[in-house]
Amino acid sequence: MSTVTYPSETFPGFPAVVMDCPEGWAPHAVPQAQMAIVQQRPEGEFRPNVVVVIQRMAPEQSVEAVIEQAVTKFQATPGYEEVGRMDTTFGGLPAVRIEGAWTTQQAGTIAQALRIAVVEHDGVRDMVEVTGTCAGPQAAEIWPQVREIQDSVKLAEQ
Repeated sequence: MSTVTYPSETFPGFPAVVMDCPEGWAPHAVPQAQMAIVQQRPEGEFRPNVVVVIQRMAPEQSVEAVIEQAVTKFQATPGYEEVGRMDTTFGGLPAVRIEGAWTTQQAGTIAQALRIAVVEHDGVRDMVEVTGTCAGPQAAEIWPQVREIQDSVKLAEQ
């Protein structure tokens, strides 16, 4: 009997991610996310957050398909309105930024900024999503900070 290992040459690990965590923010474990930080807020207030999720892409999956999948997911959210989309970079890689908002009964307006980049390494491609979220009334104060945190992301092979 043989064994297999992750990470290994056959099963490469995900890229390493480094992201600034400003004063007043703290690391926070989020299921199915590689890392996340939240802004410390009084109990009961929405806690702005930035979450990093990395997923291995199928060999035939295009970057355009990844972006379209993200947009489709947003558009499925009742009341979602896209407020901006642009080509950008993060971690030194070409990326797309998509920003939008929607309203929920529990939290009111939610604003979200998504950046997506694809890292090619060791014969595989990984999609890196960095998502910043805050409550609508927090956006004027928090949005510049969310963008700065997203701008700080650095990616590297392990």
